[in-house]
Amino acid sequence: MDCKIDAICVGSVLWDVIGRTNQSIRRGDDIGGFIKRIPGGVAFNIAQNLVNLEINACLLGFLGNDNAGIQLASYCQNLGINTDYIYRSDKFTTDNYLAIEDNEGVVAAIADAHSLESVGYEILKPLKNKQFNSSLKTNRLPLIVDGNLKSDLLNNLAADSFYEKFDLKLVPASPGKASRLAPFIKKGNVTLYLNLSEAQILCGINFSDTVSAAIELISYGVGKVIITNGQNKVSMASKATGVLSVTPPKIKVKRLTGAGDAFLAAHVKAEMLKYDPEKCLEFAVEKSAMYISE
Repeated sequence: MDCKIDAICVGSVLWDVIGRTNQSIRRGDDIGGFIKRIPGGVAFNIAQNLVNLEINACLLGFLGNDNAGIQLASYCQNLGINTDYIYRSDKFTTDNYLAIEDNEGVVAAIADAHSLESVGYEILKPLKNKQFNSSLKTNRLPLIVDGNLKSDLLNNLAADSFYEKFDLKLVPASPGKASRLAPFIKKGNVTLYLNLSEAQILCGINFSDTVSAAIELISYGVGKVIITNGQNKVSMASKATGVLSVTPPKIKVKRLTGAGDAFLAAHVKAEMLKYDPEKCLEFAVEKSAMYISE
């Protein structure tokens, strides 16, 4: 692609299979609803939202050379997402994600990111490639990394000073993978995007709200943290700003999967527009509210 890269998204690119019903689900229930298969993965979702906000996003991840991978690559390219540097292989199949949602949210989900985990460091190699770096618009670009990467790869990323040239932003991908971000909680040059459950797992503390969670994480030394909690208060904290909070508008929820990714992309866009920190938070809350109500 000819366009200079504005932001880099590292992590999962896969197919989402989402089953949703407007009823409440109990274990063992077999009820009617709707099932759809759509492109997904945390890195993909963020890249898609960035492109929708007119930001040239590049994906670093894995796609198999199977039909699923070929279809996903084509879909990304049609959206305008740069896939030139995605690692491709015949050895592994394209990953998948399965989720069940009811009227209260996500009931259960299974992420099969085994191929991404297996290829490991291969997906990061372009970051040290001269050709890739010549395509970056500026230094200090947002480098957004999701927690679907294996722990050892994230540990290496946290320890390598090379990545300090980027505006490093991390998102766990799920509560079950929140602990993988532990190497970053004392890094003063990173931003963590978490929901309240993920913050509790990462800290080993049950927080009453996002404010107390944000304060705790900043005390560890992390540069900036932003914590969401569904339609409850969203809080951001850094040493420079202290704690800022915004309450999302009350809306009718039509979808939930990917809401956090829409929030993160909007916050990145606001920062690029050089909004003040509180306005960045408000902009992200507004855009994510629009996303879940569509």
